[in-house]
Amino acid sequence: AMRRNTKHVFMLCPLILMLLLTSCAIDDWSNPAEWAPILTDVWKKITLTVGEETLHGVLYDNKTARFFAEKLPLTVELWNPAPSFAKAFDLDEAIPDVDQHTRLFELGGLAYWYPGPSVAIFHSDHLEQTIVPVVTIGCITDDVSIFADYEGSISIALVP
Repeated sequence: AMRRNTKHVFMLCPLILMLLLTSCAIDDWSNPAEWAPILTDVWKKITLTVGEETLHGVLYDNKTARFFAEKLPLTVELWNPAPSFAKAFDLDEAIPDVDQHTRLFELGGLAYWYPGPSVAIFHSDHLEQTIVPVVTIGCITDDVSIFADYEGSISIALVP
């Protein structure tokens, strides 16, 4: 009897793992874009100049991040799409819609919103998910609290 119970527990492990890896805030389980995982494979390093500070970050290994990298270096004006949650900047032209969208995010995350076309910087993690579906393209690896009160422009460049 003990073996049989153990067997059933191990059969449930993949399901339990899947549930643990997905967000509890998912509204629509039938839409995989709602729970796509955040990519963590680092492709390139970047720097962001925010006022007098230089922050470090990475771009992830996906097609959207690669299209974004082609636009670097760039200097952009920030705006507030979601006060106390994210700052954003607009791109001059859209990036092709080629990667899976998600509503998951990470503190310091960089995410592309196709209809903008805009890139968000998540400087707070008090929400359970993003407001609109995005593609995660990277992450700032330094403290992002500067963005809570920062107004103005930033510069982003690839690290050679």
